[in-house]
Amino acid sequence: MSARVGTVVLTGATSGIGQATALRLAGMTTSLVALGVETSQHAAPALDRIRRAGPAELHYVSADFTHLADVVRAAERVGSLAPSIDLLINDAGVPGARERIITSDGFERTLQVNALAPALFTRLLIPHLAEGARIVNVGSSAHRVEHFHFDDLELSRTYAPITAYARAKLAMVTWSSLLAEEEAGRPHDVVALCPGLNDTPLSAAMMGRIGGPASQGAELVLAASAAAVPSGSYLENGSVVSASADSLDPANRAWLATIFRERLSPFVVGRDLGVLR
Repeated sequence: MSARVGTVVLTGATSGIGQATALRLAGMTTSLVALGVETSQHAAPALDRIRRAGPAELHYVSADFTHLADVVRAAERVGSLAPSIDLLINDAGVPGARERIITSDGFERTLQVNALAPALFTRLLIPHLAEGARIVNVGSSAHRVEHFHFDDLELSRTYAPITAYARAKLAMVTWSSLLAEEEAGRPHDVVALCPGLNDTPLSAAMMGRIGGPASQGAELVLAASAAAVPSGSYLENGSVVSASADSLDPANRAWLATIFRERLSPFVVGRDLGVLR
């Protein structure tokens, strides 16, 4: 990705691959709206690094994706800061916790933060997308090692951190292609990617200090942001590949669309529901 982009919205911008991506985008964009879970005060060191990395006008929005009402608030704030978005990158994510956590919204935390919240955030920002905009969803090849079990999607019977993470990323990758189908024919597109194995706080929490630097993952995110690929594509190692069989299965896709609609519709009352219909 070398051409300058107008306005970029990036979630998960204060750590890991997200911060490495923000550092690159600071020199490539006119305006960067960065989101992180921290307060502005606690995010200040990361934001200072981003400001020093390039001339982009930087805005920060704090958003806690474990609270869907906060996602709505954050989307409203982003819409006021960036009424015309050229690139939306959904990078925010959490590892599977050691013990199963249920959010105040009543959902398993890993699934909510890594899949439900990005879907809600994106839906609320679609009216602000500029012509030719792209939505980039950061998934993971980990989605290949897990399967949908819709009788226990949120692992209430048998919970394990890596299982929770892999299943959440399976939901993210599947939702991304559902969104691409829904938005077909509109002047923007959708891609998802695996950023590879990177030594970040997220991966360290589940697997220890392994993988390359976060900058390698950022390169793949930026490449996906500009790649000349069809909407709905899923990329690994910079190349378009098929997502897992579970992700492509029509019955699974129908079930997931129904679940997302049921769980997110209360937060989009009076708005275009899109895939949440």
